[in-house]
Amino acid sequence: MIKEAQQRDEFTTPVSPPGLRVVQIATDDSRDSENVYMDCNSWTSDSKRFVFWRLPSADGSRKAGLWLCDTENDFAIEPLVEYEKNAQGIEAFRNSSTGFCGAVLAPDGKYVYTLERKKDQIELSRLRLSDQTQTPVCTAPAPFTIRGCLTISCDSRRLLFGVWLGDGKTEGAPWGAYVFELSEGKWWPIEFGNGFRNMHCQYSKNPAAPYDVSVMGSDGRLSDGSWLTPPDGSWRWQNMPPPFPPGQGSITLHHVVRDDGADWRMIPIGNGQDLISGGHNGFRGTGGTIFCGLYDLRGGRWRAPVFEALPIRLPGGRHHPDYWRGQLAPGVPQPIDLSRKLARADSCHLACDLSGRHFVSDTDGYNEGKFSFLWIATYRETPGDDPWLEPRYLLLTRSSYKKQRSHAHPVLSPDGRFVVFQSDFTGRAQVYVACGFEYP
Repeated sequence: MIKEAQQRDEFTTPVSPPGLRVVQIATDDSRDSENVYMDCNSWTSDSKRFVFWRLPSADGSRKAGLWLCDTENDFAIEPLVEYEKNAQGIEAFRNSSTGFCGAVLAPDGKYVYTLERKKDQIELSRLRLSDQTQTPVCTAPAPFTIRGCLTISCDSRRLLFGVWLGDGKTEGAPWGAYVFELSEGKWWPIEFGNGFRNMHCQYSKNPAAPYDVSVMGSDGRLSDGSWLTPPDGSWRWQNMPPPFPPGQGSITLHHVVRDDGADWRMIPIGNGQDLISGGHNGFRGTGGTIFCGLYDLRGGRWRAPVFEALPIRLPGGRHHPDYWRGQLAPGVPQPIDLSRKLARADSCHLACDLSGRHFVSDTDGYNEGKFSFLWIATYRETPGDDPWLEPRYLLLTRSSYKKQRSHAHPVLSPDGRFVVFQSDFTGRAQVYVACGFEYP
């Protein structure tokens, strides 16, 4: 293992908690490092080790890969999986016949699973951490393209990643996912819909429902009658048609579905007018509720609150174009604004620990990244009142927010003791760990 860790004091401020410690775990200034996205598991269940990404060095002499950090060994790091050709992401996969497609750490800490494209096949392999033995698990036909990170169930038995199920020619073809049963080496596809390109899939942490998956999307139809995703599965950002009138047409909504493609549920958050669902959400701890960041434009002001809601089953058992739209539907149990007691609700990327009692979030840094800070919170339940978040300022990220690697993307360890985040304050995106703080 390599010990590169260095303490940094640039992120603490006079209002940071006493005793706060921030460590930069990788200090090679020839390459970036990056946190694992909040949707995917990055920690062992004992909160002692976590994984992060390193990019290739500027001169090409060091490979990209997934690395492991040991918090009990002075934040020492070691490479687990290294690769040269990258086929991750929509365009990279479409333009590659071979290459690395992603990796994920199993929550039990025994294995890392890696995905690789080999021409018309994709191969899933298992790397045993104890002796670095790698064995194939399963192969499947290569989809037209892939989207999102690998997510793994809390029992470490199933793995899922997003795919485009089109053939390159068919209008309205759907996004979906490939699901792998890891112990048996089996796989199957499930279908979401054309509007699910930014799906943000993540497995539940609930042992009673380990194969529930949260997924984000819409019905796919745009105001000019076209589809959100073209037949070739490309990422459609340019030349988008005008939006529908408020409360009508295609809006982003959050769902929960079982990984066999059945039991669709809707998260009643957002109304498509002035309370708009954001792209960052998660299961609160091991329970069945979903927390989600929103954009609140009510009253002509901008806020970014955090809501919590219970998934509600849809008519017919799956999504369809005529589903009710969040809080506009009569009789739907209303979500709870967890941030209603904050002086000013401002949440962007957010996560919670395994207990569901502790949260971390950054504030919106898309306009002025250098002002974005991290705040932590305790989930409070008091008699006669809805649950709410009691916040506390943590640190200033000093990041630019110009690229994904410069977004803070904070993640909590399962026990809540560590916050992992990223910043490009030094000129390169790097991964940092904050610890030694107390929650309110």
